[in-house]
Amino acid sequence: MKEFIIERDYQNLSKTTIKAYEMLFDTFMSWAQENDLERIQDINTRTVKSFLSYCKNERNNNPTSLNTKHRQLKAFFNFLVSEDLMESNPADSIKKVKEDIRINTYTDSEVKEILSYLRRIKRREDTLYAIRNHTIFLTLIGTGLRASELTSLKWSDIDLVERNLKVFGKNRKEQTVPLSEALVRELSFWKEYCLNKFGELSPYVFVTQQNKQFSVNGLKCWFKRLAEIMEFPQTRCSAHSCRHYFAKKWIQNGGDISTLSKVLRHTSVKTTEKYLHWWGNEVAEDYDKFNALKGLNI
Repeated sequence: MKEFIIERDYQNLSKTTIKAYEMLFDTFMSWAQENDLERIQDINTRTVKSFLSYCKNERNNNPTSLNTKHRQLKAFFNFLVSEDLMESNPADSIKKVKEDIRINTYTDSEVKEILSYLRRIKRREDTLYAIRNHTIFLTLIGTGLRASELTSLKWSDIDLVERNLKVFGKNRKEQTVPLSEALVRELSFWKEYCLNKFGELSPYVFVTQQNKQFSVNGLKCWFKRLAEIMEFPQTRCSAHSCRHYFAKKWIQNGGDISTLSKVLRHTSVKTTEKYLHWWGNEVAEDYDKFNALKGLNI
């Protein structure tokens, strides 16, 4: 496992991806020790299935998490096969878990409720946390950035004049994301605030009280606190829900899928087409509601 991590680090995988492998290996090693599995030769398809069942039943992993672990294990075992440490990949014959294809993202009223709350806090407290969190939420719903992309964002990646930002997405691929005028104003205000507060800008856009990079874990903790305040019955408060909301509004406003796929930096347009499946009915309802033929006696 250590050799695999070194190999993936050499291949320049992101720190987030490396960390995910390390977390999986910690869980897998603990489970293997509890089940007296000590050698590579002890691992077969049956034991891999047992581990995934453990993750599902004992650790309450959802289908998406299980499929992620399955994919990671396949990559690890392929590495062992390439190193002649295994004859075949024991995870190859295991099928993916069926995932729920319906996602509950923010409604327009929920987004307005969150923004209203964040603006009130910003006016009342005028603190770094209040201004930063308001700017973070606007950036997420205005760009569709992933959590790791947001926390890794640097001022050198942002062009406030040309209204765009560079982001290094999955597979370390650099892509450009456009910025709205409203978001440019908010980012400019945040930049000026940080400069006045700290005397110098951190390389990173979103920072802590110590002017250090704001972490993905810090972002998750903030959304967890926000969820407790909002108490939405169905919607999960998270950075990824903001990404889904961005995609939803794009589709509802008539944006095409191929452009959305580029903006979201999906490796395949098929991934983006899932959004059309999730929210296509809502688009159809709006189409019927606002169609020019509606109300005409034909």
